[in-house]
Amino acid sequence: MAGDPDDDAAEVISMSLGGSADDTYLHEIIKKAYEAGIVIVAAAGNEGASSPSYPAAYPEVIAVGATDINDQVPYWSNRQPEVSAPGVDILSTYPDDTYETLSGTSMATPHVSGVVALIQAAYYLKYGKVLPVGTFDDMSTNTVRGILHLAVDDLGDPGWDIYYGYGIIRADKAIQLALF
Repeated sequence: MAGDPDDDAAEVISMSLGGSADDTYLHEIIKKAYEAGIVIVAAAGNEGASSPSYPAAYPEVIAVGATDINDQVPYWSNRQPEVSAPGVDILSTYPDDTYETLSGTSMATPHVSGVVALIQAAYYLKYGKVLPVGTFDDMSTNTVRGILHLAVDDLGDPGWDIYYGYGIIRADKAIQLALF
């Protein structure tokens, strides 16, 4: 069960996959995980589309866009993410026990998933419970999504914008907000 430290249930699900079709069965599974208190993070997609691909397009999912070393959004990162993270020229492991430098919102997504795990771990260590997931509009420190929205470098238009979402995620700010 999510939030129970004595079992092996996931507190965060990270998905680096996507497509253009809304799949009712997949959405039902995502809703059940969300209702169980599991934070779901997914790659926004690499088509340069005006909105995230599925499953990132579902309201229960945190859609992650990519940025480069100069904090710019590459042309191929789908628009309207919830947050952004480094996703260009990321050193990654490869199936044949080697490393490759890869780019994509699938490279940015683990950054955000890792920050979610850090938020939940820090909060649990201090308060003995995990934070609820929250929603896209949360702007408080009472939910994971609220902390993510506040723990960013807000680039682009102030607040949420179509390129960066709420901004580029900052692990240090997220931990500080989770603990206070």
